[in-house]
Amino acid sequence: MGSWVDVATVILSSAGVSTALSCALVWLARTWIGERLRSAIQAEYAAKLETLKVQMKAEADTQLESHKATLKARGDVELEKLRSALAISAAIQSTKYGGLVQRRFDAIAAIHGQLLRFHQAVQQLVQAIEFSGGPSKEDRARAVADAFEAFEAAYLPQRIFLTQSASERIDQIRQSLVSSANLFNLVISRQQNMAEKWIEIEQRVSTEVASAMAELERDLRALMGDAEAQTS
Repeated sequence: MGSWVDVATVILSSAGVSTALSCALVWLARTWIGERLRSAIQAEYAAKLETLKVQMKAEADTQLESHKATLKARGDVELEKLRSALAISAAIQSTKYGGLVQRRFDAIAAIHGQLLRFHQAVQQLVQAIEFSGGPSKEDRARAVADAFEAFEAAYLPQRIFLTQSASERIDQIRQSLVSSANLFNLVISRQQNMAEKWIEIEQRVSTEVASAMAELERDLRALMGDAEAQTS
């Protein structure tokens, strides 16, 4: 045992072995220091990188929020401009349409009123029973002529405000009343033995024309927005 230790001591004490060991220790020291430095540098870079990431994210978030705020502000301004433009357009349209609606209502009131008067005048003209003390045939005929002129004056310039179907129905009623009045004035009232034709004319005016007038009234009510008239 002692001899082995002595031998080892001699070997380790030799110059070559000492030099080799010294080199090995230096290499190990350098390797260890290098690893420590590398680890330290990597940790420092990782920390700086993480800090940079946080800073960049914060700056990006700030810029994004600023951009969103700018876009929202611009959008709000454009939206307000659009709302103002739409409001102005709606006001203009409302004024125009409101005026048109009022003109239509006025036209309907005038035309329908004069058509009723014309119908009543023809009814009185062709009535089969004449009451003593009532207006003469000449007076009734004159009333028909006056009512017709008043109707034409109201209808012709304002028919444009009615629908085509309403105008066509009025034209049919007008033609029926005119033909009935003319037939009575020119034929029935001037000839004898025309009782049957007289009754026929009276029924036409009091029944057929009256029914057409009722249908016209529903059309006009619907034209003025009456929901019940629209569904009937």
